[in-house]
Amino acid sequence: MNINTIDLNLMIAFDALISHRHVTKAGVAIGRSQPAMSNALSRLRELFEDQLLVKSGSKMVPTPKALQLHQHIHQTLSQFESALNGDVEFHPSKTKRTFTIAMVEHAAFVLMPLLNQYISQEAPDVDISVISVANVPGVQLLESEQCEMAIGLLPMVLPPHIQSSILYREKFVSVMRAGHPILKGDFTLEEYLSYRHIAVHPSQESGSQIDDALAKIGKQRRVAVEISHVLLVNLMLADSDLIASLPERNARFFAPQRNLALREMPFKMPAFKTHLSWHQRFEDDPGHKWLRETIGDIAKKC
Repeated sequence: MNINTIDLNLMIAFDALISHRHVTKAGVAIGRSQPAMSNALSRLRELFEDQLLVKSGSKMVPTPKALQLHQHIHQTLSQFESALNGDVEFHPSKTKRTFTIAMVEHAAFVLMPLLNQYISQEAPDVDISVISVANVPGVQLLESEQCEMAIGLLPMVLPPHIQSSILYREKFVSVMRAGHPILKGDFTLEEYLSYRHIAVHPSQESGSQIDDALAKIGKQRRVAVEISHVLLVNLMLADSDLIASLPERNARFFAPQRNLALREMPFKMPAFKTHLSWHQRFEDDPGHKWLRETIGDIAKKC
């Protein structure tokens, strides 16, 4: 049976006829006259090659085939009505779905352990695919439909179809080995600038908030090592006199393990904001909304 040849209005009539088991009452339920419903029943009998409803005394009873068909047709019509009314439900514990999220490395470090733990418990059939935003900005990945949401820094001006919210704020701290000679003094800006530095540049095009802040006060540090992964910086400080300026959460996690020392930045260094962004087309998607809210709640606990 080819669905393209079927008048789907007949399925509405079928649902009413089998539900009410009375031609006139079925017509009243869906706003059709008794003759129109009788005509619909005739067409349905021809379509399904079955009597569907037969008289039994003063009543009409459905045939076995009618009951079997009604189970599926009624469910399908209910789902269709819910979809039209925007009532499609999302049950995390029952849904199988994969979400693709573009994240900067630091955001993945902060959020993914808790997010993975939560999803494993509350939504075991939901999978998360994380892609890097090192070489391609998150907004560009959203617009090219390579991800469903992006987490990281945002450009000053967003396209009108990209939505965003702040997940958390993070400040920078200076990090060095615990026995570093700079720790014997007052950790001034001059001392900070007198040592070699290791800087994080996720890509060749990415700038440095540290160097931008120094440039505003007419200063410049010597960057002896550039590296693309912030997590690797912590592994390189213990055996050298290099100084790094890292996000505080990252530094405090690795400091005890790598015998590192932390100090406040010796110059004015504004905190940075990590945003969650998504395309407007996902705004009302129940599953997407659930994950956005879940990530937002986790960010508050980090």
